[in-house]
Amino acid sequence: MIARQPLYNCQMGVFGYELLFRSSSEQSKPVTPGEATAHVLTTALLSSGLDELVYNRMAIINVTRAFIDVMPQVQLPPEKIMLDIPDNVRVDDALIASLHRLKQIGFSLSIGGFGSLREPGLLTVADNYRVDVKRLDVDQLDRLTKFLRRYKNLSLRALKIENLEEYDQYRSRGYELFQGYFLGSPRTHKVRDLSVNKLAIMDLLAAVHNLDTPIEQLEEKIVRDVSLSFRLLKLVNAPFFGVAKEVDSVKRAIVLLGRDEVRKLVSLLALSSINDQPMAMIEIALFRARTCELLGKRVGISPEGCFTVGMFSALDVLMEQPISRIVSKLPLSANIRTAILDRQGVMGEALSCALAMEEAQWSKIHFSELGEQDLFGISDEAHRWTNGVVHHL
Repeated sequence: MIARQPLYNCQMGVFGYELLFRSSSEQSKPVTPGEATAHVLTTALLSSGLDELVYNRMAIINVTRAFIDVMPQVQLPPEKIMLDIPDNVRVDDALIASLHRLKQIGFSLSIGGFGSLREPGLLTVADNYRVDVKRLDVDQLDRLTKFLRRYKNLSLRALKIENLEEYDQYRSRGYELFQGYFLGSPRTHKVRDLSVNKLAIMDLLAAVHNLDTPIEQLEEKIVRDVSLSFRLLKLVNAPFFGVAKEVDSVKRAIVLLGRDEVRKLVSLLALSSINDQPMAMIEIALFRARTCELLGKRVGISPEGCFTVGMFSALDVLMEQPISRIVSKLPLSANIRTAILDRQGVMGEALSCALAMEEAQWSKIHFSELGEQDLFGISDEAHRWTNGVVHHL
């Protein structure tokens, strides 16, 4: 069972994903690090496929000492793989020679741990150095960063970043990669007026989610925004969505797809047009939305409502406003509101499950009577759908 933890760059774009494995709870025998690596590689090769797991980003894979020697025989594109070398690896001439071979093939290498600081062979062959920022005070961090800056080949990666302030702090210190779930986490907001761009988006969302809005008025609202209507038709006609006949007007899109589907597409297009947020944040919103929708379908509750719950759960970060303030401005049903704000009801449980999948909180990934294989199949499908939509936005 594979989860992905994103690595962000200095522009808050997604550099790549660390692939995380967890065995089924039905297995009584603990899984060794070597077995976990084997499962990750098997999944990347045979089950999901590397492209579906990470799309066009890097895949970061933890490897044991034994796997370092056999990685040249693994049929994965080395230019898309960064190998995390264990902190406690025993360094000898044979290891350094193996790492040089991996570099020549095209793999990227990441090291970490205090022991590696005493190994010039590791420091000169690696491409990236991992720093667990929670283990160091400010003085230790400054000394470590200054030491590592001697090695021009090394980029610096900050682990366990928990909020946007920490992201900004370590970026200003010269770190290039950042790992943690800070981007999708709730944050403290200053109460400020929405920008013109965001006001227009909120107005559009209010119209499309108001069931009393006449079809003609909904069509007019979409057509009035030339960019939105163009992008909607482009998205609807993309092979990814599998519409049999070409859709050449917004009215035809509403008739063919139905109001619920158009509401969903217009919402995601509107949010993706927010001009001061990274696309990675849009991806988080899309993944939550699709996951909640698929969970809803499995248990027979409103998939459209679940989709809205998942997508709108990210509005506080996208709009930089308290979520309660945003939700109060939208014509949402009471059960959707309580699901977003309080994680209550079946849709709230679906959202909690989606958030646990997003953050690889294994013990919290559960929903209704669905088994682990069902849940992780849903997560996999949601990732594929998100990658496909983002590609066509």
